[in-house]
Amino acid sequence: MNIAIVVNGFPENSETFITNKVIALTAAGNKVSVIRLTNSGNKSLIDLYQLNSNNHVSIINPNVPNNITSLLYFFITKPYLFFQSCSFNTKKFSNQLRRSLYLQLFNNNNFDIIHFEFSGIAVSFLDILKMIKPKTVVSCRGSAEKVKPISEPERIEKLSAVFKQITAIHCVSNDMKNTITPWCNDLDKIFVNRPAIDPTFFSPNKQPSNFNGTSILSIGRFTFQKGYLMGILVVKALIDKGYKIKWNIIGDGIQFEEMLFHIHTLNLQDHIILHGKKNKQEVSDWINKSDIFLLTSVYEGIPNVVLEAMAMQLPVLTTLCGGVDEVIEHEKDGLITPLYDINEIVHQLEKCINNKTLCLEMGNAAREKILADFTLERQLNVFLKAYTKICQNSR
Repeated sequence: MNIAIVVNGFPENSETFITNKVIALTAAGNKVSVIRLTNSGNKSLIDLYQLNSNNHVSIINPNVPNNITSLLYFFITKPYLFFQSCSFNTKKFSNQLRRSLYLQLFNNNNFDIIHFEFSGIAVSFLDILKMIKPKTVVSCRGSAEKVKPISEPERIEKLSAVFKQITAIHCVSNDMKNTITPWCNDLDKIFVNRPAIDPTFFSPNKQPSNFNGTSILSIGRFTFQKGYLMGILVVKALIDKGYKIKWNIIGDGIQFEEMLFHIHTLNLQDHIILHGKKNKQEVSDWINKSDIFLLTSVYEGIPNVVLEAMAMQLPVLTTLCGGVDEVIEHEKDGLITPLYDINEIVHQLEKCINNKTLCLEMGNAAREKILADFTLERQLNVFLKAYTKICQNSR
């Protein structure tokens, strides 16, 4: 198959699941074109994954003109599209230029499937979705479906319009499927394909933490979604109870200053350390030298970091957010607490700290589950089955 993957940037540290998918699809004999809307990506990851030497992968930068120089270049290289879009109204000219450029890209490259990896991206193409000739797929992963319909009520109407025009809808969990069901008039379009990781890379190799206490790890952007303030209050409660705690957090984001303020106001700067962004190998190293993985999110799809920690036999404690209960069975291969229940998070962490045998058993069971149900091979097979079905059916 000839598959187009539409993303904002590629490859990105925070979206390795897309990179893994692209590599898996090409390894299975498919041709993949990654269409980057913002002409951005991590160059070191291109080298790490040898994307430039993969003959089955192409990275396309549409380069919609946004200044006089780029507009002149567009006129020289694509005169037909330029004149086709001409208008004395500047805004109308810009919109028509964009429409013409993307329709030519989507319709003239013999794509079998065009997959918009986030529903927000599909919404941005709502004006041309019905004119795209190849079969189209959209992924529903989290923020765009959980938050935007609350903060931007008009998003519900736009999502409904996308779901009506799109060929198929990929949801990362049954929870996500239930979330979008009220906005979809054809539930047969929906298929669930949960996230996956590479358990050969994320494999246990326990290292000493060099800390005479309990080393807790969290990974994720500094946004309200991750519920870090709850975690800060949890650590404060554990410290007040006399536990020796160090909470290492990997990530960055718009709430960096807010988190620093809370940490210093509560005098926790010796107990909560913000490490910034880390690459894939560094993340693996941190998981190996930690005692507990903590996720305090208020919403998720299914977080890949949880799967990575489970694959490396690190006991996971998470709030009941998104589809985590489709991955973790409480007290068997991890621990789940109710949302916003700080006292219960403290209680469950105490259980981990004081019961090493339970942690060991949960870690072992967690890796077994990942190996059985969350491998890249399984995820690839689900996507290929869905794509094949889509291509065989009329739109």
